[in-house]
Amino acid sequence: MNLTKAIPAADPLSEGSAESSAHRELRPTKISRWIGHLIFFLLVFFTVALPHSIKGAQHAWKLAFLLWLVQLVFDRRRPFPQPLTAPLLAYITLSGISTALTADPILSWDRMKIVCLVLVGVLFAQTLKRLSQVRILVLLLFLSALAAAAFTAWQYTYGIGVQIKQMPSGSPLARAGIRSNDIIAGIDGKSVHSPQQLMQQITAKSQWSPLDLKLLRGYPLEKVAVTVSRDSFVRSGLGTQQLVLARGKPIRAQGQLRHYVVFAEMLMQLACLAWAVLLAMGPKARAWRVLSVLVFASVTIALMFTETRAAMAGLAVGCFVAVLLLTKHSSKKWAIYALLLLIVIAVFWTRYVRHVQWIDLNDTGTHFRVLMWEDGLRLIGQHPWFGIGMESVRTYWRQWNIRGFAQYHVVSHFHCTFLQIAVDRGLTTLAAWLWFVVAYLIFLVGLIGRAQTQSKFAAGVVAGALAGFVAFQVTSVVHYNLGEEPLATILFFYFGVAVAIDRMLNDKEAVDVP
Repeated sequence: MNLTKAIPAADPLSEGSAESSAHRELRPTKISRWIGHLIFFLLVFFTVALPHSIKGAQHAWKLAFLLWLVQLVFDRRRPFPQPLTAPLLAYITLSGISTALTADPILSWDRMKIVCLVLVGVLFAQTLKRLSQVRILVLLLFLSALAAAAFTAWQYTYGIGVQIKQMPSGSPLARAGIRSNDIIAGIDGKSVHSPQQLMQQITAKSQWSPLDLKLLRGYPLEKVAVTVSRDSFVRSGLGTQQLVLARGKPIRAQGQLRHYVVFAEMLMQLACLAWAVLLAMGPKARAWRVLSVLVFASVTIALMFTETRAAMAGLAVGCFVAVLLLTKHSSKKWAIYALLLLIVIAVFWTRYVRHVQWIDLNDTGTHFRVLMWEDGLRLIGQHPWFGIGMESVRTYWRQWNIRGFAQYHVVSHFHCTFLQIAVDRGLTTLAAWLWFVVAYLIFLVGLIGRAQTQSKFAAGVVAGALAGFVAFQVTSVVHYNLGEEPLATILFFYFGVAVAIDRMLNDKEAVDVP
């Protein structure tokens, strides 16, 4: 792994010895090389885990970051200068000041870990040295995205358990806490996926044997544990029309990220990158084009099964931006037609499965958002500079008269990233974040132009980062996506890769991928 050249220390004894010393220090030590290899392995693990396990990705980047700091000590060098450092430092500093003044220090300081996910971008920007490394990461990310889409397809075909479609209201199962539409995912630690499997496992037990059931309930799916006997199933109508069973499927796809909105926006980011790489690669890069088509199509279908309108709209806008920047007139026309077809399908699909319009003022979710936005603006007027503190609203919502929480019996957030930042951390922190948003957009647009002259692959990756960031801003209007760890992580992952590419374009040896 190529490491930055260390500045040799001057030797006062002789010029020859100084030259020899400089020659030795230009070569990385064996330990430093091994640390570099280990860091890249952890970056690979992070990339593969990101669409599936935020805990796995989190452990990987934190360990890699620690090793990078150790490597800096061994190499006796400073980090590379990075663009956009000023707005990010302002954002972190002002968030810290707000947290120090918060009404609930325990909750607010815990949320600083999401603010500090900026370090994910620093890690990738500092440790990626060659474009071929970026290609490896993008390839693995695409394969991991295909796995996430395949997992969603498996859930909707093979199922996630056995759903209780109907049961008598006063049955023993109902008295045990089981509800209609609950999905039985396992019995005594063994998974079940069909009514036949369920009946086989139940009939294999004696009449009064306890059965430990693992239930999935609602959406996002909540795990519930219940213990009943075989006799409870029999007296509730097992094997009759009284107890109607069916193969269980998720109401809305959530992958392994445990929430359909988070999963939807993760898929949105992956699809934006696949679309941009598809547009950027030339006809000779057939393998990349085929892979990009497969990833974009499969991930977009999985996204539609989340039934999340904002993520679909964000994907359309992000992909449209990539079309404007990467395609010529003839290709642009067909790409726009494809996006329009996607939008039409998404509109009809959402209306068919959710029975709602894209903008429905009578929708309970829309009404909840309006209430939160009105109360959020009121709180900003009362605490304009440094806000009320992150997550403090969960403790003091009654004192602050948050009507949405009271009417809908749910303690959530303000469903808008910009509003949430202003409420939690004040208008000063919001200004710092908007500074970063504008500066990053300008940086990416300029970087795409530079990359197109040296590497189509690099241009595609940067355009994917831009498309994903634009899509992120679209969904930020109605979601607090910056407060979700998986989404903030992939945002700064893309940021770090883009900054690394910016540095690589200044070194011809680093651009080793066409």
